[in-house]
Amino acid sequence: MTSLHVAIVGAGPAGSSAATFLAQQGARVTLLERNRFPRDKTCGDGCTPRTLWMLERLGLGDLPTSPDSAPVDSVYALSPGGIILEESIPSRLFGGRASVIARQVLDERLVRRAVQAGAELREGVLVEGIERDAHGVLLRCRDGEPLRADLVLGCDGSPSVVRRALGAPDFPRHEGAFAVRAYYENVRLSHPRSFAFFWEQELLPAYGWIFPLPDGRANVGLGMRADQLDASAVKLPALLEKFCTLPRVAPELAGARRVGKVKGHHLPYGSFSQHTHFDRALLLGDAAGFVNPLTGEGIEFALESGAFAAEAVAEAVAAGDFSARGLGGYARRWETRFRTAFHLNRRLMWAFERPWLLDRVFRTANRSTTVRNELSDILAGEATRISWRFVAEVARGG
Repeated sequence: MTSLHVAIVGAGPAGSSAATFLAQQGARVTLLERNRFPRDKTCGDGCTPRTLWMLERLGLGDLPTSPDSAPVDSVYALSPGGIILEESIPSRLFGGRASVIARQVLDERLVRRAVQAGAELREGVLVEGIERDAHGVLLRCRDGEPLRADLVLGCDGSPSVVRRALGAPDFPRHEGAFAVRAYYENVRLSHPRSFAFFWEQELLPAYGWIFPLPDGRANVGLGMRADQLDASAVKLPALLEKFCTLPRVAPELAGARRVGKVKGHHLPYGSFSQHTHFDRALLLGDAAGFVNPLTGEGIEFALESGAFAAEAVAEAVAAGDFSARGLGGYARRWETRFRTAFHLNRRLMWAFERPWLLDRVFRTANRSTTVRNELSDILAGEATRISWRFVAEVARGG
């Protein structure tokens, strides 16, 4: 590994995770970021229990308990018919701890950890294209000298310059969503240690969230599948304004003030993740489409894809094979871990867009331990299957 040079495009969670693990193994790592830290990233800022587990692996286990983090240990959800579900995050899910950390804070801590591990960070570098040959990869950068490396990891989000240069197809409109979020201050939440989700009749098929942040702040947002957004002709910022005035949401924001602009971003669904390893190249995080179709969560998948990439690169080095076949261990890892959950959550979207069915699920969960436990796994992104008992109890639960 000490003779290997890896160029990583994008210093978000996927890029910084891969950079840390690769540098720890002795590889020379150049991390290219188009912006300068600290920088904002449009996101819900929610860190699941698995995300905290990955932060621990990366040597950042102190971050979720720092003043920059808001601890979360429960879920508060409202169905279209007004049925409330309140549930502690089960301890079986990595100890039942979660957190909300603004991406401006999280991403900077992650990239500084990568630098501490030995990676070189180059900020303000915009990669415009890549060229590959039998000897390596050439990255063309705006306003700078080209960079040559042995491998390139595309961690540059969606849309991804690296993905496009590798010839991977764009995500279809029905296999992605758009989300918007805004920050509020002077917030007094009724459930200050909960991920709060709102499936409001007036918003469907969109759903909204309110996540607590430190110092009386909150991340407020909503998301909708891209093709449904096209068909509805609504504007998400306007829909977010409506969300904040709904009877069950407005009390949560009473007296609060919005800080800054409403910002939006694209979420490519993991159910379309097919093209992730190439000759001398891998795609990670959002660039690969590693986003939970149901909840829009992507941080945990980005961090874990960084670990998988480092393991696969080590195998390729040992075999002396940097072809797509030699890097195939990456796809085997992420498919084993992510694929089933992505496809399950893509199918579950159908149920979460139907008010009568979602009401029935919530109603049944409030009196059935089986349904409540499985629903907790679904909302935490840990479910890979739905049991027949779950289906039967929901069918009887109306």
